[in-house]
Amino acid sequence: MHDIVIVEPAFFTQFHCVGSACPDHCCKGWDIELDKPTVNRYLQSDEIEIRHIAQENVITTEINEGSWGKIKLQSNGNCSFLDEDRLCKVHKSLGEKALSGTCAIYPRLYGSFKYEIRSNLTLSCPEAARLLLTTPGAMLFGERVRQSPEPLDAPDISQEDRLIGLMCTHIMVGCGSDIEEGFYGITMLLLYRDKLAGDADLQEKMLRFFEDIQTALQNGTVKKEMAELHPDHQLQSALLLRLQSYLSTKNEGRGGQRLQRYYQNLTDLTQGVTQSTEVMTPARQLNTIWREKALPWLQARPHLLSNYIQYRLYEDRFPSKKGREPLTHLLLLVSEWLLLKWLIAASVELNPEFSEEEVITIVYSYHSITKHDKYADDKLLAEIEQIDFTDKFSLIYLLTDG
Repeated sequence: MHDIVIVEPAFFTQFHCVGSACPDHCCKGWDIELDKPTVNRYLQSDEIEIRHIAQENVITTEINEGSWGKIKLQSNGNCSFLDEDRLCKVHKSLGEKALSGTCAIYPRLYGSFKYEIRSNLTLSCPEAARLLLTTPGAMLFGERVRQSPEPLDAPDISQEDRLIGLMCTHIMVGCGSDIEEGFYGITMLLLYRDKLAGDADLQEKMLRFFEDIQTALQNGTVKKEMAELHPDHQLQSALLLRLQSYLSTKNEGRGGQRLQRYYQNLTDLTQGVTQSTEVMTPARQLNTIWREKALPWLQARPHLLSNYIQYRLYEDRFPSKKGREPLTHLLLLVSEWLLLKWLIAASVELNPEFSEEEVITIVYSYHSITKHDKYADDKLLAEIEQIDFTDKFSLIYLLTDG
């Protein structure tokens, strides 16, 4: 028998669907696929209402056993099985076991490896995003073990990737709300790892270097080093333009309209700077707002965005994803962080009543329209790679905002 470790973040175990109290429920604006048994169950149901709704609103596609049909949405985008209180008639009449696989599992995610299952929640669910962002210790992990006669039919995690992933998470936990300092430490760690390529003592040397980074973060050395760097506002503004170009195409689907409101805040603010006679790039203005207004507000809530970055490291299986080099993966992650940071900064500037709910809405709406598109990362990376990054140290200059 083999031990299969099941990993569960604290906020995963705390999650419960809030039903009709959800501000943007999951039964709207998305195709809801049904497997073959579910299609037949609804069409042949003893509950007359369920059977009639299915006969009129289940479209049979017969793509495969797992995608045998889908539900036709109403004119307002709602699932046809929703009642006037935005509750599921199937769940109410037939029970949870009658739900399709898609409806029963969402927003839960499960990543399988040879000896491990990583449980998680997708942040396209507003309640999942709220739990993650507002709960101190949301990304503390619990583990349980189950026995299996065989390892799972999934790739294994290399010891080096596991070690680097743990180091990067510890770096982010230690930096609190100073996210850029955490990314600076991770960048230094990955650059050092590249320098050691092929070294027989790589893991031992990486551990020593990691300890040095932790010490430098705690005693203020990293903060001082970053303050002494000359920020490249032109590079940051070039990235901002590419991120805005990417985001301008993301306006369809659940969460799209809400995210576009924040995108419009960002556009309005940066256009004002571009048209001004003052010598200030858009990125410099946004960084100033972040430093003077957003960061003091966030420092009273240090878990808010620290939890988010820890989540991304975990969910993205950092440092390896889709065979990308770790530094390329880091560039993608840093770019998405900067996009969310600048969306928050623009909203703080334009909305005196800015609150945690605004951060939750930005995060869940962003995930709604990007993390359910398997090509989203490739599209974003294609935008980013239009910028002429001179070398690997360009990442550092994206993180400085002095």
